[in-house]
Amino acid sequence: MKFGALKISLLIGTAFLLPLSPMDAAAKQPIENTAQSEAGGQAENSAKIVNAWGHKSPDLKPDAAIRYGVMENGIKYALRRNVKPEQAIAVRMQIATGSLAEADNERGLAHFLEHMAFNGSKNIAEGEMTKILERKGLAFGADTNASTGFEKTTYKLNLPQNDEDMIDTALFIMRETASELTISDEAVERERGVVLSEKQTRNSAGLRRIENLIQFALPETPYGQRLPIGTEEVLKTAPAARLKDFYRRYYRPEYTIMVISGDFDVDAMEAKLKSTFADWKGAGEAGKPIDRGTVSPAEKLQIGSFADPASSTMVEMMHIAPLAKVTDSVAHRQERLKKSVAASIISKRLEQLSLEKKPKIRGGYISFSPLFDAFDQASITINGNDGDWRGALAVGEQTLRQAAKYGVMQAEIDEQMANLETSFRNEARQSSNRKSSLLAGQILSVVDSEKIIITPREQLALFEASKPHLTVKSINAVLRNAFASQPQKIHISAKSPIKNADKKIRKILRKSSKVAISAPIEAVVKPFAYDSFGKAGKVAEDKRIEDLGIRTIKFANNVRLNIKKTDFEKDKIYYSLRFGSGELSVPQGKPAIDLFMREMSPVAGLKEHSYAELQRILAGHMVKYGLSYNSDSFGYRGATVPKDGALQMKLLAATVTDGGYRKEADSVWQNAVQSFGPQLDAQPMAVARYAVPRILVNGDTRFGIANVEELSARNIDEVKQLLSSQITDTPIDIAIVGDVDEKAAIKWVADSFGALPKRALVNPKHMEARKLSFTQQKGPIVLPHKGKEDQGAIISYWPTDDNKDQKSAIVRILASEIFASLLLDEVREKLGATYSPRSNSFSSDTYTGYGHFSTSIVAEPAKMDMVMQAIKDITKSMRETPVSADNILRARKPLMEQLEKSERENAAWLELVNHAQSHPEKLDRRRARIALLQAVTATDIQREAQKYLTDKAQISFKIVPESLKN
Repeated sequence: MKFGALKISLLIGTAFLLPLSPMDAAAKQPIENTAQSEAGGQAENSAKIVNAWGHKSPDLKPDAAIRYGVMENGIKYALRRNVKPEQAIAVRMQIATGSLAEADNERGLAHFLEHMAFNGSKNIAEGEMTKILERKGLAFGADTNASTGFEKTTYKLNLPQNDEDMIDTALFIMRETASELTISDEAVERERGVVLSEKQTRNSAGLRRIENLIQFALPETPYGQRLPIGTEEVLKTAPAARLKDFYRRYYRPEYTIMVISGDFDVDAMEAKLKSTFADWKGAGEAGKPIDRGTVSPAEKLQIGSFADPASSTMVEMMHIAPLAKVTDSVAHRQERLKKSVAASIISKRLEQLSLEKKPKIRGGYISFSPLFDAFDQASITINGNDGDWRGALAVGEQTLRQAAKYGVMQAEIDEQMANLETSFRNEARQSSNRKSSLLAGQILSVVDSEKIIITPREQLALFEASKPHLTVKSINAVLRNAFASQPQKIHISAKSPIKNADKKIRKILRKSSKVAISAPIEAVVKPFAYDSFGKAGKVAEDKRIEDLGIRTIKFANNVRLNIKKTDFEKDKIYYSLRFGSGELSVPQGKPAIDLFMREMSPVAGLKEHSYAELQRILAGHMVKYGLSYNSDSFGYRGATVPKDGALQMKLLAATVTDGGYRKEADSVWQNAVQSFGPQLDAQPMAVARYAVPRILVNGDTRFGIANVEELSARNIDEVKQLLSSQITDTPIDIAIVGDVDEKAAIKWVADSFGALPKRALVNPKHMEARKLSFTQQKGPIVLPHKGKEDQGAIISYWPTDDNKDQKSAIVRILASEIFASLLLDEVREKLGATYSPRSNSFSSDTYTGYGHFSTSIVAEPAKMDMVMQAIKDITKSMRETPVSADNILRARKPLMEQLEKSERENAAWLELVNHAQSHPEKLDRRRARIALLQAVTATDIQREAQKYLTDKAQISFKIVPESLKN
């Protein structure tokens, strides 16, 4: 119902990682730098093989918990026992092929093949694979997925249980995928529409920009001409025989890696894996190894540009060179660490420029990461103010010149080192918290780069040993080596074409190069001004909810604290703050104020500290601040470590009681709006996200966004006014969940929120604000978008009810899962009309009588009538015929697994714990939910369908290209 978050490039939190450039994101590579260094070259000579895959290092100690192996038929495998989540297992099969392996008449077939893995094999009938997995409790998309890149195709299964049957089923499915796919003519024809729909869905200004940028930056390589989605011509015409040929050439044991991480016995898993895959042998000639192309250092500056009305203004200034092979070693990682610190410092300077009263840019960052593990790069990316690519270009040029000439200051290094040390220490202390899916991904990420995976404790030790090497001199050397010379390539993205781009850009560079630059000024780090809030609060009530493991505290000033101590994650705690009435207190005529608050409250800082000052003060601490709101409260939530718990509570108390409401927030917001505005209707699902919600509720301005003018009208004074009456008078509820000492947590809150003046225990009811009504328009309501002519979407709603009747709400949730499965069968698999049909049931606990059942389907305009008829047929079927036991099983089993998994997750407990005193009825709902879900029958589902899923109640939206609006 509510629109998604606006992504604003404030670069908050870039201290720990090198930022990703657009090409980095496209490559999906780890953020690392493998530039040749003298130390790296020396390491090569003394390197030794450290695992069965042949990876080498002279001095890094690999993670001994990972067992590497190579089967006789060539399959590489890696196994790692890990017990987070308990009983869960992550299974990954990666094939060393992707779009770079395709011939001109095969463009898109690697990705097409990925789709065919779900469309029948020798021992699995077409359409049954997903159903088999759903019966085991795996949700399609969340637990069962696959992805295709330039060089890899990866199949993923996240098993919720580690029993023998589950493991055998997973390995059986991977084995079928590896060599037994049928790829029938009929299945290929049906899947064409699905793949084409995915291509249409992904055809955004952002993707087109990345494609253009890669073509410009790497013209001698195939990457820019081989996006994995392929070409429409090939996707429409390629016969099944061509897919089979590609499958035979590249799906072979010598091109395959199996990675399994989870709660299992490694010896037993190794035996199962070998037993399942040992008989696999490739047939015929193998496909040729992927040719990545090359890059030739540019002798003179090259300039490129891209234009699209929905594009942001961005400037990329790049140095690109061949990637020298360097053996992973301590010395090499120290070089990478220097580059990480250098990049973070310059990125931080760009962030500060974006926060000035009259900012010249919206943000920016430095990147030293290799492209596609094949090409070395050093670049600066500037996010310009709307349309001002000239100013962004000048900022980029002058920033690089300043960095090369004056370098960095010790205080800047100290700040970044503090953040890095905190990150490494937290990772070491929390190493047992790492999830199996994360570990499996980490192993796969180093296949081509041949990096050595070491433990978090080893990473911390390496960092400690590296500290003496991270000096002003060494960081400055990194910057001068990278940016002393003029960039080889400059690429500019704008909303409209730049006439005579080459000439104009060179002229601006020449002019900018004559602007005098000065050394950066070292900032003074102030002491934190909010260390004391007065006399610590006294505990007035202290109780326990034994069966749920929740301790409830009420202080004398009526602040409520709820604590749940768990052992789910070591040395990590989650916190949540709630106060006031949230959306209920927002007046009509203030649309998007929640979006403004969420994005801009950190920028607004505190009364005693600006955002920039807070970044320096809080360096080395795992704390955050800001405010956002939901339907019935304002607040904030996050995660920290116990040693920072006291500081985190003081920081939140200061945010609530002494917000800065600084005007920098308005400047940053206006720049962001001008960039973001054109995206409101750039694609069908953008219209669905921003425009449809308000129409649905008869124009209530608390929902949706209508236009750029609405966004532009928001400002920090409105936030201040909205909060002013609720900061001091309304209830405050705080939840702390995780590896926490209860006595310490009580003191944290007593010293901060508990020291505040006494406040009310009950919020105003806001009864009028709780009333929402659906539009009387039934439609289809036709809305235009400004995307491509072949893009469209159908969104349908059926009004239901709020969640006061828990059983009914749960039945509707299960019904929506069944509806989604039926849509998948009918609209995707049979009709081939869409890529990812979705269904959802929402039941409000804030708005009286308000809830809805909904579907969203991306489909080209020519297929919309077909899709709408399919939706009508499914709802009719659900009304007239009880759904099958198998349908219920396949919908209920993944939901049950999700609920049971949530019992062992801190984040899942946080919301409930926060309501333990303010809404105790939610505790009973938590206790009852699993039993109610287990008890749902086909009759229950049919009854809800008959009550709500009627043709008369349906509200439909057709989102079409502007040319078809009328």
